[in-house]
Amino acid sequence: MSETIVRAMEQIDRFSWSGAGFDAWLFGIMRNVVFEGYRADAKARRDRYFVPDDSVRLDPLETVVALNDADRVRRAFSQLSASEQEVLELRVVAELTSDGAAEVLGKKPGAVRMAQARALDRLRTFMTEVDRGD
Repeated sequence: MSETIVRAMEQIDRFSWSGAGFDAWLFGIMRNVVFEGYRADAKARRDRYFVPDDSVRLDPLETVVALNDADRVRRAFSQLSASEQEVLELRVVAELTSDGAAEVLGKKPGAVRMAQARALDRLRTFMTEVDRGD
């Protein structure tokens, strides 16, 4: 987070109020910081997706089920292309609007919505394959 703020302050003169606004611009910087970290650390790349929150106390069976579900999603998600992963990360994980994601990705909002729909369809297909053991 601190690296994002430092970079934002260094680049603030490049910001202009257009499209999705300040939060999308800031998220774009944060996305670059995070992706640079992932590239530098292969282990971090594997661990970037959902892991059950330690503050939530589950019984042992619920813990095993949650970990199994997270593993299934990770395996299916890893089969998506980098661009499909990025669209879903922006829209689903970061909860950006299609306008905000479009600003970050340099695309039109309609193209982002279409890419999201295609990525979700492919994710469903891969989840089914993971369930079958393909």
